Amino acid sequence: MKRVWSNLLGLAIAFAGSVDAAPHVVGYERFHAGKPSAEGGAVLFSELGCANCHGGSGVVVPRKGPNLMDLSKRVDRDWLAAFMRDPEAGRKGSNMPRMVHGLADPDMDAILSYLGTLGKNANLKVPKHANAERGSAIYHEKGCVACHAPTPDFHPPHAPADLKVSPLAIAHPDFSKKTSFAALMAFLDSPSTWRPDGRMPHVALEGQDSADLAAHLLDFQDSDPGNAKKLKPWPKATPDAVAKGKELVAKLNCAACHSLGELKPSPLLAIPAAVESPHACLSNEPIPGLPHYDLTEAQRDSLLAFLAGERAKDDPDGKLTLAAMNCYACHDRDGIGGPTQETNPFFVGDEALGDSGRLAPPLTGIGHKLQQPWLEGVFTGAEGSRVRSYVKTRMPNYPAHAKALAAWLAKIDAEAEAKPLVEHPEDLESGRKLLGIVGGTNCITCHTWGEQRSLGIQALDLSSLDQRLRPEWFRSYLLNPAGYRPGTLMPPLWPGGQATVRDVLGGDTERQIAAIWSFIGKGEGLPEGFPDRTSGLYELVPSDRPILQRTFFEGTGTKAILVGFPGGINLAYDGSGARPAVVWRGAFFDAYQTWYSRHAPYEKPLGDAVVALPETGAETGRRFRGYRLDAMGNPTFLFDEGKRAVEEAYSVADGKLGRRFSWTEGTAPAVTHPEGVAVQTKAEGMTLTFIYSWK
Repeated sequence: MKRVWSNLLGLAIAFAGSVDAAPHVVGYERFHAGKPSAEGGAVLFSELGCANCHGGSGVVVPRKGPNLMDLSKRVDRDWLAAFMRDPEAGRKGSNMPRMVHGLADPDMDAILSYLGTLGKNANLKVPKHANAERGSAIYHEKGCVACHAPTPDFHPPHAPADLKVSPLAIAHPDFSKKTSFAALMAFLDSPSTWRPDGRMPHVALEGQDSADLAAHLLDFQDSDPGNAKKLKPWPKATPDAVAKGKELVAKLNCAACHSLGELKPSPLLAIPAAVESPHACLSNEPIPGLPHYDLTEAQRDSLLAFLAGERAKDDPDGKLTLAAMNCYACHDRDGIGGPTQETNPFFVGDEALGDSGRLAPPLTGIGHKLQQPWLEGVFTGAEGSRVRSYVKTRMPNYPAHAKALAAWLAKIDAEAEAKPLVEHPEDLESGRKLLGIVGGTNCITCHTWGEQRSLGIQALDLSSLDQRLRPEWFRSYLLNPAGYRPGTLMPPLWPGGQATVRDVLGGDTERQIAAIWSFIGKGEGLPEGFPDRTSGLYELVPSDRPILQRTFFEGTGTKAILVGFPGGINLAYDGSGARPAVVWRGAFFDAYQTWYSRHAPYEKPLGDAVVALPETGAETGRRFRGYRLDAMGNPTFLFDEGKRAVEEAYSVADGKLGRRFSWTEGTAPAVTHPEGVAVQTKAEGMTLTFIYSWK
């Protein structure tokens, strides 16, 4: 009976696999799967790679397969062989067609022999530490779950209890079988190197991010990546096998989709009368030498509808390209797209700004809104191009296609009839007043101005708008903010085109808006109403004893404890990770924003010589228990690490910073030191003392 049950179960699994083996193209599944259409077929024609052999796609950025250089250093050979035989077995919903059906095992070995010779034998390295728990936070907050499924044990703060995984989620392969820690980390550091078509976008990561994210994706719980599983060496290939494999790869025209060094794609092939002869690539059964997909009936009908009609050579409204590249996962445009019900809770940021503080901005008219050089900088990830730092989801980069995308959006969104903004040089100072809170429109109540924090919530910086926005769009937006972004907290300051401030420029709406634009671009100084902080009224200056101040602090987080010592040595201690995070010398801290702002900003040191201390990797096992002060006001921070209690005391004497550890059992805690600072060490029993001095 057990064998019968086993056989029935095997048949059920096989049947289920055949039903679910269709390629998963998100832009098709989300918008076109319900009913076959030529529009859906156009998305499939691009994303299944049909256009790479036949041409004729309107998608601005052609879909390509991954770069195959250095495969032997990045991918397990057995996994690759199985994937080539059945892409669905390697990754559910793979867009890779079956190409090697009908080939005997010796031919497969020859192809793998050739692929193993490609590249320059990249030297992939691993870092000293990795933190899978932190990697999970990165994965779920920086935007990965806009396209991929969240891990089952992660639940975003405001999600319903019955939150479901989106059926649009793109599956991961089994990373532990496919690749190594070093190779996955290298991929995460620079996805555009290996996936230049941008379907896996280049999300900018910093410092330890790629290592921690790799640890999360591999479920690698050890803190030392050096202990991670390595790839098995590929067997050495004979010259004859390599030559034969190269011949087979050329014959299969793999270069049409993949980077293969010296191998180039074959000339484009004319598309046959597919409606009359729906065989070849669209056949239900694999045909040797031709790509084969297990298409659903709706997918096949959509492709046939596309091939039967007049095929567009461009994408005039953007729908095709944005669906193909899955930009709609984060952005909406003209009321289409944006986060789904399942992914919406994972978009987090500054809740004080409403949805504008956590969701990606709409792409409606984006080519008319942003100046083309700035838009290009957004796509390349140029320094300063990220203006919504309060949104945790990161805008990915598309460096290889930045120029083409920026030019295309500028072209399709051009508004020749947009009313220009006419500046009057004599109105410049009126712009200063209008931006301020003294008889103005109160812009600085919500918006920052360069390094100057706003008086309330910290919306995006106004001082550089002239570098980003087109002036005619700026004019239109101020007249009707909600028309451009429904739900925005931006109030209508000129409702119905009428000024709410009547005593500036005679209440002339056009001149008021132009004056604001003029001051943003040409004005000097600050808008009216920022508090006078030049007197140092809110600067904390340690004199007789240390000063402690809790705040949000850059490089430390939301549980920072700042310590300013007499003598100009200062410390930021991370109460979340139970570790020192930043050390600096000179002026200590300006408490104005911390004490008076309705929205606590991430503050910065007032002094110079700022040095960050790297994490040790042991912080995840620590539980912070607070601090106590000695008679002189010097702090001792307390934390538990496993079963032992640890005390970490700080003091300053003779221009040097003292740091003393004491613990109840076991070996000394893991320690890192600030770079560029001389360190003296003294160990006695369960006490460890460091003295930091500067030249």
